[in-house]
Amino acid sequence: MKALPKRCNILEMELKWQKKWEEMGIYRFDWEDTTRPTFSIDTPPPYPSGDFHMGNVLNWTYFDILARYKRMQGYNVHFP
Repeated sequence: MKALPKRCNILEMELKWQKKWEEMGIYRFDWEDTTRPTFSIDTPPPYPSGDFHMGNVLNWTYFDILARYKRMQGYNVHFP
C-alpha cells in the first residue's frame, strides 16, 4: 500500500476528480435516454433573499444529496 503524503494539494486533487467525473459523464443529463426514469430538480434562483449565508449552503446541500441519491438509484437526473 502506498504511504499517504504528509501534505495535500487540494487544488490538484479537485481538478483531478472534476476531470474524471467529466470523462465519466456523471453529471450529464441525457435528453435522449428513454431507458431510465427521469428525475428533475427545479432549483430556485441563486441567493434571491440577499447575501449568501449558511442557509443557502444548507439548502443546496439538500439538492446535491437528493440528486446523488437518485443517480445511485439509476435515474437520469436533470439538475441544472
